Formats: sequence, C-alpha cells, structure tokens
Amino acid sequence: MPGNYVYSVTTAKITLTASATKSLILIAPGSPGLRLSELSVSFDGSTSAQGVQIDLYRVATLGSPAGTSSTPAKLTDENLASASASALTALTTEPTSVTILRSWMVAPYGGLFGMQEVLDREVGAASSGARLGLRYTTAAGVTPGGVAYMSFVE
Repeated sequence: MPGNYVYSVTTAKITLTASATKSLILIAPGSPGLRLSELSVSFDGSTSAQGVQIDLYRVATLGSPAGTSSTPAKLTDENLASASASALTALTTEPTSVTILRSWMVAPYGGLFGMQEVLDREVGAASSGARLGLRYTTAAGVTPGGVAYMSFVE
C-alpha cells in the first residue's frame, strides 16, 4: 500500500456554474494505491450568496469522465519519481455514479476550506476503479471563481 511520497493536484482558477454539480479534481491511483493527506478549496465571490457544497467522493461506477489532464506535482522532494497516479481537473463529463464520503458547506464570499487527514485514518483508493474526487454543488445565481487542491501519499 502507499508509502511516504507526497504529491499534489491543483486546479487552475475555475468559474463555478450556477445550479450545477461538477467535479474539480478526480484522481486515479496507480499500482501502489494512494491515501489522501490534505485538501483545500477557496472562492473569490464578491458578494454574499448561498454556500457552495463541497463533496469528497469515491467513484462507485466510473463511466467515461473527461476533463483537463493534470500531472501530480512532487510535493516533498523534487527528486522523487513521478507519481503513478493520474488526475483530471475541471471535469466536463462526470463519473457515472459516486459514493459521497464527506461534505462541507463553504461560503462563496471569501470562502476557504482546508483539511488535513488524521494519520492512519486517511481516505484511500487501492485501484484505478476506486478513484477519489472533489466536486461542488451550487445554487441558482452562485458563480464565484475557485481553486482547489488534493494532496496524497503513494
């Protein structure tokens, strides 16, 4: 199972779509599997609005997700081997179905949410069919810009 090599996947700034549920990041583990170590989302809304729901999920049925390919960055040591995991950001096609593991409401006006996993209780994925994702759900009229990242251990 995973060791202690830490990698991170970060989105570019994304303008959220109103009345939508869309994935920000979807990570497919490589052969050693992965454990989530940290995640964060932040928004730059200029006015107060309804909160944005953020969900951490595991893929239940993959389907054919599509988005921008992203190479996980080496976080702890630039001399590490490249991550065996792969990732998509700003998904344009969602996985067929997901299992929600955790959810949070984040204010779009100056909203910031960050979480570090507790050692030995990290959310994990052991095979490519068990991808981990981070998505948002917005109400009508809620369209802030946002960025997100997920860090993981292989």
